[in-house]
Amino acid sequence: MSSKVIRRPRLRAASRILATSMAAATLISMSIADVASAQSSSSSHYTIVYEGQLTGSANGAPVAPEGPEAFQAAYAGKPVTVDICDDQGTTTGNIDCEHQAVIDHAAAFVVTQSNEDQSLLDSANIPVIGTANDTSPQSFDVSAQQGFFAGMAVALHNHGCKRLGTIVVEGGQSYVEQTIKAEHWQSVTNAVVPLAAPDLSPDIAKLQQANVQCIAMATIGPEIQQALQAIHQAKLKVPVAMPGIVVTPQVQSSLGSLGNGLILVESTPALSSSSVAEAAKKMHAANKGILVDSNSIAIWALALILQDGAANVKGQVTNTSLLAALNKLRNASTDGLYPPLSMKPQSNPAATRDFDTYVQTDTLENGKLTQPSSWLNVGPEINVALTNS
Repeated sequence: MSSKVIRRPRLRAASRILATSMAAATLISMSIADVASAQSSSSSHYTIVYEGQLTGSANGAPVAPEGPEAFQAAYAGKPVTVDICDDQGTTTGNIDCEHQAVIDHAAAFVVTQSNEDQSLLDSANIPVIGTANDTSPQSFDVSAQQGFFAGMAVALHNHGCKRLGTIVVEGGQSYVEQTIKAEHWQSVTNAVVPLAAPDLSPDIAKLQQANVQCIAMATIGPEIQQALQAIHQAKLKVPVAMPGIVVTPQVQSSLGSLGNGLILVESTPALSSSSVAEAAKKMHAANKGILVDSNSIAIWALALILQDGAANVKGQVTNTSLLAALNKLRNASTDGLYPPLSMKPQSNPAATRDFDTYVQTDTLENGKLTQPSSWLNVGPEINVALTNS
């Protein structure tokens, strides 16, 4: 295997416009056949471009390298070039990385951030896997990101909740709407709070006055602790759930006893599971320094799905042949990390390319995750939420 890291210099505004225009013009001039035929002359070698944020910070937290390292480790010793492209967390960086995939004649493009514009890749017929969009024929969304909010609804409903309260940062209402619509509630009371709100006590008082039986939270950063502190001070003793992806290990430890009982909806298996232990052994055989966490496990599983697809290609692995093989995957193997996934388009046109609808829940106790649930298929709830949107 060969791999390289592509870091894009920051461009001035005019240069950014020029770079974007050139990327589009270059792509238009290339036919799909050009992309496939320009692959390496080797009968087995191919390239994958992995886009991630390697520099700067994401949501105020330093960017960690576990994802790219895990992906490279999954391809150790294989005749595959892994291009790690640093998008610096910018739209321009995203376009640069997509343009690089076209130049590289990549067989696949891996993306780990949501809401990416993948139009260049779609035009080049390059399969996009990870947090891909849910409608493009080239997309393979295996991130379970839709499942976080429907999963909160299922988890709280399973706790017997009928009167839902929500706490959501301003701008995130569309996400928590999925929680509201995924299940039937007797009542719903919403508290929309501004980012960096100094005091959430009035918002919690609103939920308390509505006599809510549970709370779904969609907050980030310091507001997680603020909200839990206000709930504690109000002596509002109801189940509280939120997406586990925003409750990093640092946040878990900082919450202390405030976090006790917090239900986290997870898209990755419990780190204490035997499947994670086996994956960790294989990761560390390639790179002993990789931190095994939810991020690296998700990327490792994603690489296994890609490899499963490539194994079913007869002849050269190209963007076209890999796209066809991925579309035919049924019960794709991730060595037990996830339930078997099948790339069968969903009936809902808003999520036709969402292929991972499974989540788990954990409970936070004294800074540690406990009580992992079995996998929950929240596909039906996602369908209801999106249909009613």
